[in-house]
Amino acid sequence: MKKLLFIAIISMSIAACAPKQQPADKDKAPAVLVEMDLKVEGMTCDHCEASIATGVNLLAGIDSISANHEDSTAFVRFDSTKTNLKEITEAILQRGFVVK
Repeated sequence: MKKLLFIAIISMSIAACAPKQQPADKDKAPAVLVEMDLKVEGMTCDHCEASIATGVNLLAGIDSISANHEDSTAFVRFDSTKTNLKEITEAILQRGFVVK
C-alpha cells in the first residue's frame, strides 16, 4: 500500500512539472488595426445603421463599426491581417447601400 501511495505521489509530481504547451496564437501575425471613414449612400434611419453594423460585424477582424444616417458615414476599425476594405464594402453593398 505504501508503494502504491509513493508511486501515485511521484506520478503526480512528474505530471505537474511537465512543460506547458504554448498557445497556438503565438505564431500568428500581430493585429494591424486600420481606421476608416466611409461615405455610405442610402441610409435613412437607425435601422439602416443597425443593418450595416450587423453585416460588417459578420466579418472576421472587425474591431468596431458605427454608421450614421444623418451624415451618411460609417466608421470602421478592423484588423487588416484578417479582412480588408473590399470585403467591408461588399458586406455593406449586400445590405443594399452604396459605398462612395
